Amino acid sequence: MEAEIEKVILSEAAIKERVQNIAKRIVVDYEGKKLTVIGVLNGGLIFLADLIRHIPFTVKIDTVRVNTYLGDATYPKREADIVDNIRLKVKGEHVIVVDDILDTGKTLAKTLQMIKEQNPLSIKICVLLNKRARREENVVADYSCFDIENQFVVGYGLDFDNKYRNLPYIAVLKT
Repeated sequence: MEAEIEKVILSEAAIKERVQNIAKRIVVDYEGKKLTVIGVLNGGLIFLADLIRHIPFTVKIDTVRVNTYLGDATYPKREADIVDNIRLKVKGEHVIVVDDILDTGKTLAKTLQMIKEQNPLSIKICVLLNKRARREENVVADYSCFDIENQFVVGYGLDFDNKYRNLPYIAVLKT
């Protein structure tokens, strides 16, 4: 895998530090409240796991699977599809949706629409990466670890054709 990497843009150490900082903000904002954290699979899995380990109070956790890309494409489909919905009831709960990247906004817009139907007390978005250059939907992250340029990146949950998710850093592939 390493031979296929052009450059590392975010180191493992930088990611760990920023995830801890975001978790501290979430703790301040939600301590004493009913919090449900919903991870967007598959990309958000690693970020979700690392993030919640820094939250010292009880949180409910669920996941949603949203299909945005087809196979080895580097550009998303026109519309995101919810493949596997959440199972928890979030009415009367505070919800944070955790995803790996906010790019076009299609995935999170679809996810937010689905969650809002259950009437939670609040919904916020927490992303590892915020890529504003390709935004098509009016979606804004409430918590964001890093802003990145318009590059296709892999690692720390992000993939290309379902590969590279296990890299401990964020990198650009050789083209």
